[in-house]
Amino acid sequence: MDEKAKEELLLKRARPPKWLFFILLLLMIAGIVTFISGLVGPHAKEAWQIYLVNFLFWAGVAQAGVVFSCALRITSGRWGRPLLRISEAFSSFIPVSFVLLLVLFLGREYILPYATEHYHHPKDIWLSIPFVFARNVIGIFILSVLSLIYVYYSLRQDLGEVKDRLSGICGWIASDWKGEEDKRRCWDRLSKLAPAIALIYALTFSIIAWDFIMSLDPHWYSTLFGPFYFVASFVAALGATIILSSFVRRYLGLQDYITQFQFYDIGKLLLGFSMFWVYLMFSQFLPIWYGNMPEETVFVIKRVKEEPFRTLSWVVISCCFFFPFVTLLPRTNKVIPPILAFIASVSFVGFWLEKFVLVTPSLSHGIEFGLMQLLITLGFFATFVFMFLVFIKTFPVLPVGDPLFPGKGDSGHSGGH
Repeated sequence: MDEKAKEELLLKRARPPKWLFFILLLLMIAGIVTFISGLVGPHAKEAWQIYLVNFLFWAGVAQAGVVFSCALRITSGRWGRPLLRISEAFSSFIPVSFVLLLVLFLGREYILPYATEHYHHPKDIWLSIPFVFARNVIGIFILSVLSLIYVYYSLRQDLGEVKDRLSGICGWIASDWKGEEDKRRCWDRLSKLAPAIALIYALTFSIIAWDFIMSLDPHWYSTLFGPFYFVASFVAALGATIILSSFVRRYLGLQDYITQFQFYDIGKLLLGFSMFWVYLMFSQFLPIWYGNMPEETVFVIKRVKEEPFRTLSWVVISCCFFFPFVTLLPRTNKVIPPILAFIASVSFVGFWLEKFVLVTPSLSHGIEFGLMQLLITLGFFATFVFMFLVFIKTFPVLPVGDPLFPGKGDSGHSGGH
């Protein structure tokens, strides 16, 4: 890529329409007002319940987006370099998710049974609220800081190349750029941060799964539940990357850089990790069901044998596995962005429903989803999209400063497809 084309791409920014920001702000305000109204009214428990569902989903997607970028760096994957910045843009929601975690503990008496009850067994120490608060806040804080530092160095190796034409936060990131010396330093630090973030992500989000999903039924446990949660978040993040990449590609005219090859490869990843997710689910289900121990089976029975959650559980499995499995087998569906984005959208919604099915039966006896739950959920959705748009409006969408970034029309594979 010649220097002029590279500079043009580095200075190119998304310009989302103002009306879109206005609609998102309205949805955010509606979500906040509805949540506060729920807290002061007779439906505080329901408000906190849907808040927990959305926190678990959106915080997981935001962090998993950075982990996808880390995975591409760890594996030196050239094919996915054009998608790198899209997934890194999810990091803009990470500071929000940290604040949401702090707010979550204000509603502990409504959503954490172990906050008001004592069970007189070894879990009492593990589930003491100060310990729960400390380990989650510290874990998320460390992971958030490392992720933001990671994105800082990823942006720096791009922005440094055009530092003289930048101002504001972009100018600050590119300040004191020393050319090749700094580029090597960025590469070295990114290479060290990537595996550290991936490992801390697995540990921290396993703890979140134990504390905020598994322990809602304090007598139930599963040794695979941590991986089950963070893998689901990773698959949802892959889906979000596909959906947003298809929109950004068309909106900014980046078809020569985000090509059908990138969609084909990430489509294969979506298929593979959807299969891995259902494998983890079945690996938990089978021994629990055939072991037939009451303290273990009650969690499963509520979700697979009792209505209305039985039907909803089948919807989740269909959206998260059966539909992607059937539709992603043909190559054609993976190389046509609108089709792949639709498949990813079904999967994405399915994983939100999965969090709903995991949380709700432990806290209530039926499906409680009305206008309040809808507006709070839309508020979370709008906040995530708003932060994403702010990111791609501020920073380059393509990481052309990355040494492994493929050229125009390059698939990123030495042998092709």
